[in-house]
Parts: sequence; structure tokens; C-alpha cells
Amino acid sequence: MRCARCDFKRMDVDRTCRDTAESILRQRKCPECGHKVFTVEVELPDGAAQHTRTGVLKRLPGFLRVRFF
Repeated sequence: MRCARCDFKRMDVDRTCRDTAESILRQRKCPECGHKVFTVEVELPDGAAQHTRTGVLKRLPGFLRVRFF
């Protein structure tokens, strides 16, 4: 993951906590400029994505949006 401020090639994970049963909240920090961001990782159900012939992971229709309630 690249830094949005300085475009450094790596962001380190500062803190991790489980937001809900299906998602993980992580605070990331750029070691170059100190910029901090939060990311939310959501686990998709089985069959929600598949690899293409070129090896790219693609979400299937119906799983293109992530909804937060």
C-alpha cells in the first residue's frame, strides 16, 4: 500500500482491532512522512471473487459494493 501524501511504497501497521465479526480496522503509518490512515478489511463470502486468466482477483457481480450498516 502506497502513502497518499508522499507516495512512499510501504505503509506500516500501527494498530489492529476487530471492528465487527466480519471486518478488521487497521491504523497504518508511513515511515517516510508520518502520515496516518485507517483501513477497513472486509472478509468476502466464499465465491464472491475469482482469479482471471492473468491472475487478477476480480469480484463477481453482486459483490461490487461493500455496505456498512
